[in-house]
Amino acid sequence: MDCVNEWRDWYRGYEQSHIEFEKDGETVRAPLRNSYQPDYGKKDYAKLKDLERGAERHKDGSTTVMLTLTGSHVNANGEPRCIADHMRDVQGGYNAARKRIADVLSDYDWEYARVWEPHKDGYGHLHIAIFIFDSDPEITKSDFEPVMRSHVRNCKPAGYDPAHKPENDAVNINNEIDTLGTYISKYIGIFGENPLERSIEEQIFYTTTWATGTQKVTFSNGAHELMKIEQFRRETGLKPEDRGSAEDESEHEEIDESTGWEAKAICTVNSRTPHYNDPTSGGVDMTAIDGSDTLDPPPERE
Repeated sequence: MDCVNEWRDWYRGYEQSHIEFEKDGETVRAPLRNSYQPDYGKKDYAKLKDLERGAERHKDGSTTVMLTLTGSHVNANGEPRCIADHMRDVQGGYNAARKRIADVLSDYDWEYARVWEPHKDGYGHLHIAIFIFDSDPEITKSDFEPVMRSHVRNCKPAGYDPAHKPENDAVNINNEIDTLGTYISKYIGIFGENPLERSIEEQIFYTTTWATGTQKVTFSNGAHELMKIEQFRRETGLKPEDRGSAEDESEHEEIDESTGWEAKAICTVNSRTPHYNDPTSGGVDMTAIDGSDTLDPPPERE
């Protein structure tokens, strides 16, 4: 619980923290943000829906594939594993599996979103939502077997059957994409709820992503481009029938969004007078972890 309390203290520190900007002698202040705040989850949901709309409008149609990667929660002694080690192991398996995805889909244009989801016990597993820009690609679940086996080979606590066998729920292929953003959005946001009021298991999961520097949601570079195009459409107020193709809009020059404002300071505002923090006084508080001098070996899975 010490780590969870550290995360809670870190999160509370944002509640009254602001960043000050200065331009031509004028100063403005804006609240500091972090990815665990409810509004941030809404931003990620909006991005997912933009990606979904962009994929749906593709000239060749779209198909979605959902891959799920996980690993055993117990160590070689049958005891609960270090939750941070477990997350690093699953991430390591993903790093290898990602390359195999490119091999499987080498004949297609595709992008992806990657989302971490907490189990009921606080451990995490990883979803990869793949958008294939073809309404009827010649692929099956079994085509992703090299992907799943690559994860298993590179994630010691992961087993192949049943957890990662494509014929099971580890791989899902769908020609309908209009619900994918909604389907995976429940994993990325708290949507109006204070994270400190969520279940202890969810708080453990958030603490683990925070302590390991793990991003809960990431997108491929091409996915970011599609989302920018959709954002452009929304912000310009263009109607669907007037929007044109993604290829046309991707040729537009980048708009210079520089405003001349410069970040000058971070401060805490809990009264009329802000308290300015000295950035040179910061640092990391190191704490000894019981048992850190011994290994937590994962079970060897087949």
